[in-house]
Amino acid sequence: MDGSAVARWRVACLLLLGAFLGLSVVVYGVGLLPGDVTIHGELLEARGGLAHAAARWFDYGGKWVVLAPAMLALFAWSATARRHWWLWCLLMPAGGAVEQLFKVLVGRPRPRGVNMGFPSGHVTAAATFAVLLFYVLSRERVSPGARVALGALAVVLVVVVGFARVILNAHWPSDVLGGVLLGGGCAAAGAWWDSTRGPAPTVPDPAVRAEA
Repeated sequence: MDGSAVARWRVACLLLLGAFLGLSVVVYGVGLLPGDVTIHGELLEARGGLAHAAARWFDYGGKWVVLAPAMLALFAWSATARRHWWLWCLLMPAGGAVEQLFKVLVGRPRPRGVNMGFPSGHVTAAATFAVLLFYVLSRERVSPGARVALGALAVVLVVVVGFARVILNAHWPSDVLGGVLLGGGCAAAGAWWDSTRGPAPTVPDPAVRAEA
């Protein structure tokens, strides 16, 4: 067990989930936050243009049609992800359940005024996957270039999904922030638990076993 890794993920989990709870209390108490209306309005001015058209595709990044194949690809590539595959598969619906609960508890309507919107479910799912990918990259032997590229891809995924949810008039910016904190915190909790279990067991090469 890597004590420093355990400590890092414990701190990340507690900070992210603590920030999410704090933001939830603030949103419940005051409703819209400073900047919500302004940022939302500025993005809506781009509706009908190229950014709006792209957002319809970006939106899929927070749905199972994209995230399920991405998870399967991650399991196929990473022994770290496969070791406790059931944990990562449970994190997505667990985060979704918490997200739905807080929609009811906070009770803030979406910009359209229909249904509750805090936090964003699409962003919660995307952020969960992104932080899971960061965790896997921290445990696997990956070249620096691949590590940077995949890490950047994870960040871009969350950013474009959050952008899409706002420009499509489905969420306020603070709904997006709430999804980032909740999804990231849930994945960090899984990484915290997984990192306490030590490295994946190594399987001896058949040729080595034969020589023995």
